[in-house]
Amino acid sequence: MKRTNVIKLVLDKETHERLKELAIATAKCWNEVNWLRMQQFKEGKRVDFNGTEKTVYVKYKSILKVNAQQVMRKNAEDWRSFFTLIEMKKEGKLPNWFKPRPPGYWKEDGKYKLVLVIRNDRYMIDEERREIYLKDFHLTLKFKGKLKWKRKQGRLEIVG
Repeated sequence: MKRTNVIKLVLDKETHERLKELAIATAKCWNEVNWLRMQQFKEGKRVDFNGTEKTVYVKYKSILKVNAQQVMRKNAEDWRSFFTLIEMKKEGKLPNWFKPRPPGYWKEDGKYKLVLVIRNDRYMIDEERREIYLKDFHLTLKFKGKLKWKRKQGRLEIVG
């Protein structure tokens, strides 16, 4: 199990809108790479993680910078988990009622799921000042709460 710090962001209106724009771009990136992988899966082809990643990365690198790659890696993690569940089902290691489903799209009821994914070396946390600095977007986010885990930082996910 990975250790997770959960904190609450304190944002002004301008910063909130900027994060929302980035989260929508993240959702679009997720949906596009997921759609390409879904088409390959439905056609009975091997899912080409590298090929789909390269195709979508070119489109979103100008908006999300290197973080677009993290979105696609997170999607690939979900796909690999799905394939593992399929194998477990075939081996009889899962209950009969359980049906593995491929990763879904980040859109529901006409609204995008607001998640921003940031690579571990593209942000800095200043616990003393209670700030997170997003290097690629030149944004400083204030937060409330206490960090439980201190060591090596992993991928940052901001969920709205």
